[in-house]
Amino acid sequence: MINSLTQEQIDSFPAYVEKWLTIGLSTEPLDFERAKAAVIKCYEIAELPPPKYFYRFESPYSAAMAATLLKSTGAQVWDQVWAQVWDQVGAQVRAQVGAQVWAQVWDQVRAQVGAQVRAQVGAQVYGAHDSEWLAFYDFMLSELKIKECKKLNGLMELARYCGWWAPYENAVILQDRPSKIKFDDQKRLHSEDGPSIEYRDGFSVYSWHGTRIPEAWIKSPNELTPEIALTHENVEQRRAACEILGWETILNKLNAITIDRDEDPLVGELVEVDIPEIGREKFLRVTCGTGRKFALPVPPEMKTALQSNAWTYGLDGCEYNPEIRT
Repeated sequence: MINSLTQEQIDSFPAYVEKWLTIGLSTEPLDFERAKAAVIKCYEIAELPPPKYFYRFESPYSAAMAATLLKSTGAQVWDQVWAQVWDQVGAQVRAQVGAQVWAQVWDQVRAQVGAQVRAQVGAQVYGAHDSEWLAFYDFMLSELKIKECKKLNGLMELARYCGWWAPYENAVILQDRPSKIKFDDQKRLHSEDGPSIEYRDGFSVYSWHGTRIPEAWIKSPNELTPEIALTHENVEQRRAACEILGWETILNKLNAITIDRDEDPLVGELVEVDIPEIGREKFLRVTCGTGRKFALPVPPEMKTALQSNAWTYGLDGCEYNPEIRT
């Protein structure tokens, strides 16, 4: 039983995180021949006859449409493949490592990869998008030499060579990875001028700071009005729409209550509004050096415009002197 890790093993965590982030967020085209070989290996490990037919699709959308037709080729066999993975490998690894080691590697390797891959991109059946848990077992195989993890070699190879896939008795659907993935500075799916995820056949996903939004809000911004933004049925999408339009535009449609106004327009005015189904929110309305007016959301505990302006710079009000601002 392995109950602790060496410092050298702990120091290797970042390398596994980086390796599997690169795999999970890859935009390289599907390597069809290598993916086929990896699929056959997965079927062999699951003690299943290899599939006869291999189909390639360029996005989850086209693959899902094809899957409805391919069901006639045989039942999906993922449960049998999964049983070989979780029921056997998972149990054997748990039997050989202590709970502390399991938790340490799971939190430091799997969680860090998963936060940026599975949580953002999603998953259907194993491929590049399940790099989070494959990273965990890669560490167990490579660093702790737990030989049972070799059963995952087929799935690890698939992650390197393709996106989502779907196994059937006689056929397998293989999918290309996205051709483009865009994030904001907090690693949330985001793009202000196009799709945040784009596939080679044109299927796309549009996102605003992690919230999926209608395509038209980005492609046809003139169609997005304050009325739509304030009444849209999905609250998270409503907030995204308000940000796309700009909070100054939205505030002009609401009865904003002035809490505090500084004599310096560069410091601004602190206001509060009641946004439908979102609740009370505070904003700092300011005029920049170019004369452009805009509004910034600020925390509810803000009391003055100066305190709010200081907060946007990561300062307390007592630390902030606008006269020395650059």
